[in-house]
Parts: sequence; structure tokens; C-alpha cells
Amino acid sequence: MYRILHFLLPFPFFAVCVVMIALSGIFGNVKPETMDRQTLIRVMQLRDFRRFSSDVVERLTDRAEQEFGRHSSNKPVFEFSPSEKKVHSHFQTHRSSQRSLFEYNLSLMTKTRYFQRMREYQSVSVREKAALMNDVVADMRYWQGVYFDYLWSLELPEPTLAELHEDFQRMLEGFKEGASPEDIVLIDSFAQDMNRAILATEVQKTILDSLPPLRLW
Repeated sequence: MYRILHFLLPFPFFAVCVVMIALSGIFGNVKPETMDRQTLIRVMQLRDFRRFSSDVVERLTDRAEQEFGRHSSNKPVFEFSPSEKKVHSHFQTHRSSQRSLFEYNLSLMTKTRYFQRMREYQSVSVREKAALMNDVVADMRYWQGVYFDYLWSLELPEPTLAELHEDFQRMLEGFKEGASPEDIVLIDSFAQDMNRAILATEVQKTILDSLPPLRLW
């Protein structure tokens, strides 16, 4: 019996070492470019991005878009067990003012991408502005679709246009916190151009959908 215990004693220490190594990619130095998908998800859930430098947050945002964004080859898929579905549904229908780290991180990443696009938009020509805005609208449609897929997986209704608009306005007000007066003007201006581009896209889509099918014979 003692001999068995003698051989088993190192295993708890070995297990601790394995866990520490596994978590080092999450709680150690953040290297967004080399993270695998699961490590990136855990970092987004468990780390506080507000403690990171703006450079690290930008790199994490780029990495997340590469992994989950419109041009990703492996789009987000939402599959929940019945118990997980209940938890997610509860927090979706009973929003709290006390946000989770994951929600703070997503908000910071969204703000980072918004400011990147906003500044890029100010620095390009009129022709380039149109192409950039089309890309921005396509990204917004994509992420809205991802959000709707998430709600669908929870069997929750899609938000109305009015609710989506309220969420967008609330997000913009959050972006303005701590921003300079010049940036606040740019935030509103860029949002207005986005809204005009979205409206134009919707009108174009409505017209195309109303056209009769093209007959080639």
C-alpha cells in the first residue's frame, strides 16, 4: 500500500503543473497573433481588457475579427445544452447594469474597431470613402446576423428596428465617455454617414427584390 502511495504522490503535483501550463496562455503574457481559437475565447471571457495597452487591445480586436469575422472560414456556431440555454436566456431577458468581463471586453473591442474605421474614413478620398463605408455596412450586417443566430439558438425573438436603434445610440454615447470634443463630433458624423449608407442599401435591396425575375428565354 505504501509503495502505491509513493508512486501516486507525484501525480497531484503533476496535475497542478499541467493546469498551470494550460492556463499560462490565458493568464500569462497576451500574444494575440499566436492564440488558437479556444484560448482567444477564454481570454475574452476571463481577462480584463481595460488593463491592457491600446496596442494589445487593437491586436486582440484584429485577432478576433480574423477568427470570427466576415472573412473567417470558421463562422461562430451557437450550440447550447438545455441548462446553458436557460442561463443565457435569463441574462438576455434580465439585463443587469453590472456587466460581465466578457461584455466589457466586447464593448471595448467594438469601440476600438469603430475608432479605427472612423479615423480611416477621415483620411481617404471621396471615392475611397464610398468603398470603405460599403465594407463597414457589410460588417455591420454580418455581426447583426451573428447576433440573430445567437438569439435564434436560444429561441428568443429578434429585436425590433427601434430596439436596435436604441442599442446603437447607447453604444455611441458610451464611445463619447472621456473622448475629446473633436472626437465626439467625428463619432456623430461617422454614425450619420453609416446610417445613410445603411438606408441606401436597404432601399436598393427593396428595389431589387421587387423586380420581376430576369427571363433569358
